[in-house]
Amino acid sequence: MTAAGRRTPTAGWRGYSGGKALAALVALVLAAGVVLRFCATSPLWLDEAQSVAIARLPLPEMFAALRGDGAPPLYYLLLHGWMGLVGTGDWAVRSLSGLFATAALPLWYVTARRSNAGLVTLVLAAGNPWLVRYATEARPYTLVVLLVLLGVLALEGVRRRPGPTRALGLAVIAGLLLLTHYWALFLYAVVGVGLLVSLLRERSRAAWWSIGGLAAGAVLFLPWLPTFLYQNQHTGTPWTGRSGIQVLLSVVTEWSAANVPPAAALVLVTWPLMTWGAIADGRRARLIGATGAATLLLAFAVSWLTGSAVVTRYAAVVLPLAVLVLGVGATLLPRRWMTLVVAGLTVSWLAVDAVLVARPRTDAAVLADLLNRQVTDADTVVFCPDQLGPDIIRRLRHRPRLLSFPEQKWPGRLDWTDYRQRIEAEDPAGLARQVAAGRGGGAVWLIPRYGFRPFGERCQQLGTALTKALGPPQQQQMPSRGGSETVWRWAPP
Repeated sequence: MTAAGRRTPTAGWRGYSGGKALAALVALVLAAGVVLRFCATSPLWLDEAQSVAIARLPLPEMFAALRGDGAPPLYYLLLHGWMGLVGTGDWAVRSLSGLFATAALPLWYVTARRSNAGLVTLVLAAGNPWLVRYATEARPYTLVVLLVLLGVLALEGVRRRPGPTRALGLAVIAGLLLLTHYWALFLYAVVGVGLLVSLLRERSRAAWWSIGGLAAGAVLFLPWLPTFLYQNQHTGTPWTGRSGIQVLLSVVTEWSAANVPPAAALVLVTWPLMTWGAIADGRRARLIGATGAATLLLAFAVSWLTGSAVVTRYAAVVLPLAVLVLGVGATLLPRRWMTLVVAGLTVSWLAVDAVLVARPRTDAAVLADLLNRQVTDADTVVFCPDQLGPDIIRRLRHRPRLLSFPEQKWPGRLDWTDYRQRIEAEDPAGLARQVAAGRGGGAVWLIPRYGFRPFGERCQQLGTALTKALGPPQQQQMPSRGGSETVWRWAPP
């Protein structure tokens, strides 16, 4: 204990007598963490297929597609350029996220080093299942993590040596973060309020330059503001409803378990350490912990008021702060206990990672394989809901007539604009008549799935209407993650 009664972190493993063995083990964990960040075996699931479908468009069309998707543009611009270099295969498009996640690894060490927790935090970040999971998805979340870590370093750089150069660096990082994911707005607001409070208390040059850098970062977002306002009115998260308070428990549990149920017990280790690290260490860790907690609570409150989703992947803006205080909490333990806890947690996490990278995330491969064996270019394939389309269509070798409920301009890419209203306004019987009228000489396939919000009984109604128009279908049962899927087929006339 210090004279003020506060526990301070140990020097971690610095000076540890088994230095060579420790270095070898750390190197092994880092190597495993890097490899796992490029190892997912599942086909792209809906959101990833949507990312690729948007990013492969010419730039003017890509911006128009993003207007109806509800996302900011930076990740899609980077993915657009990346696909031009490496192609559009599953591994190729995911590798960009893996590169962002790998680039973040040294930043974990640098960011945590001031709290004497650099090496411990680096090891924990290398094995963390959430970080591995989203490193293997063609989505923007590892870019968010990378930018948040850079933002912490930039903000602390301005505080140590205030001036225009470092404030400009903070501005660029803040602007890029706002252009990557909209939940960054919550972090931006919390940090902004914190800086204003600091300015009122200190009246320091550092506070002025920090606020100036943060404000300048918003300038980068201004050209995108009209699109954001349109998206805010017309897109959102129509696939789910208002989240209850229990979703917060789910979010923080997935940070430790990444939705692998047996690993949920690890929260009994991680969350006490995070809490201890945030309250028992010095001002820096308390600020990091308080910023993360306030951001998550603000995001939940706004999402609840607006009826939008709270899901773990959106909390990418908070997770880096949680891992940083986790590293501090582990370093506060006596060295022997710290070694045992970090080793046990890392080994458990690497085992979870092995499950994650091998686990299927979609049934697209099974359904696309069936269609590739049996469908012809003369056939018609209908997806209900339309959300089944993007990840299956990208795997089709044939080019049948493709339709969906609700109708999309191209069923391989979703438009979320006024989605709920379009579903409610569209008549399944009308789509069935359209299918029958344009049938030609091919078979008709219906790929249905039930229970999607906000579809209600509309996919069942579509099946009934198609049966009325085309006669009784053949039904094939396909294995899926949920047990089995039924595919309907009407033979050629």
